[in-house]
Amino acid sequence: MPSIETSIWLALKGRVQSLTLSPALPIAWPNEDFTKPITGYLRVTHVPNTNRRLFIGSTEPNQRLGLLQLDVFSKKNQDASVGTEIAGQVAAWFPIDLRMIYGAILARVTEAPVVAQAIADDTHWLVPVTISYECFA
Repeated sequence: MPSIETSIWLALKGRVQSLTLSPALPIAWPNEDFTKPITGYLRVTHVPNTNRRLFIGSTEPNQRLGLLQLDVFSKKNQDASVGTEIAGQVAAWFPIDLRMIYGAILARVTEAPVVAQAIADDTHWLVPVTISYECFA
């Protein structure tokens, strides 16, 4: 049986894997080799945050907060709305109160995903999408 932390990650990863975009974009997963295509891709980063003990009982669940960061990399030197539109589609895939489950662990989206200001890098136009989640375990 995986740890709570692994189960949270696998619940989040499962949701990202089920994302369908047209055209499809390859996904750069944490700690996996990846060659950046010029056409565009998604980069996944999981940022667990601090745990909160909300209940008195020593066997009660902790609130586990975190962020799932999905960076949309689109082709550089095209209309900026292309990357923003893809980011909006990614954000829509994670609606408020979406329940993502792996085994007995449930992670829930706590607020509308944030599509942030785009950033130009050397090869791509980057639009960050941040998904906040919580899990009681």
